[in-house]
Amino acid sequence: MSDLKCCTDKTRTIAATFFGGVGAFLIIGALAWLVVKQPTAGLDAAAAQNRKATRLKVEQEGAAELSKFAVDPNKENLARLSVDRAMEVFVAEWGSSSTEGRTKLLERLEASKRTPSFE
Repeated sequence: MSDLKCCTDKTRTIAATFFGGVGAFLIIGALAWLVVKQPTAGLDAAAAQNRKATRLKVEQEGAAELSKFAVDPNKENLARLSVDRAMEVFVAEWGSSSTEGRTKLLERLEASKRTPSFE
């Protein structure tokens, strides 16, 4: 009997790592292929129509809310403006000079952070 080895331990380790990595990729690829190839249930036409109607209703309510003015009764000095009016207010405050608009903004921020003193 011969005591000759065909490969060294380092070669066997490298080969085992390589074939293990290739095998892992093949297994993951086969699982992914099985998931992708699964048949999917067709969309029910009634459910699709219901989702479409619900989406349109939500969009219409949102559009109505964006286009009107309202004052929040629960919070002091809080109002909701339409988008067009909000842009006009923004341009009026920031259009003339940015330093003046920034100063007003910082003043409003400080006023909102101020806590009442009970002394």
